[in-house]
Amino acid sequence: MNDNFKKQISNIEDLVEISDILTESTELQESLSKYSKNPFDPEFSRHGHKIPVNFDKKGDTIYLLGNYVEEDDDNSSVVEILYDAFEKGLVTSAHSLKEAGLFCGLVEACGVKKLGFDITGDAEISDKEFLFNDRNCSILVSVSTEKEGKLVDFIFNNGIKLTLLGHVTKGELRIDDLSFGYIVDYLE
Repeated sequence: MNDNFKKQISNIEDLVEISDILTESTELQESLSKYSKNPFDPEFSRHGHKIPVNFDKKGDTIYLLGNYVEEDDDNSSVVEILYDAFEKGLVTSAHSLKEAGLFCGLVEACGVKKLGFDITGDAEISDKEFLFNDRNCSILVSVSTEKEGKLVDFIFNNGIKLTLLGHVTKGELRIDDLSFGYIVDYLE
């Protein structure tokens, strides 16, 4: 998120109002356009791993891999476990949230196939901090329902934090009982 956006939302508490601002964001529009042409996370591609950034299909489960509450710049062990999980066919998509924050990361993951999400917030922190903190070093991942149990076991056995967020939907963007519109509202 750029500094202009951070200033704009600093005093806004209404999450839908913040998402309305994002629908007009040229930075998000450029990001969505970039991923529609090349749907791979550059963070992982740099290391030779072509992991799709986009959610695959309605019904897939969405998780956060790694710690999203504490600011930790070194998530290399989490990334290595992600690479292993991808090679084993346990994850469908992965998206680094280092610069985007959770909400923008979710929108980017939905944009390629025009899907949506339905997630649950974190009772320990505000929804605003949960969705729009761009100092988040966790990784957004999705998994098919058929592989979900194996992914959870694999991550647990490797001692990495895995947080269930929700699931992929047809096109609406929801957190708890709050709708942020539809993915088409964010696309050019």
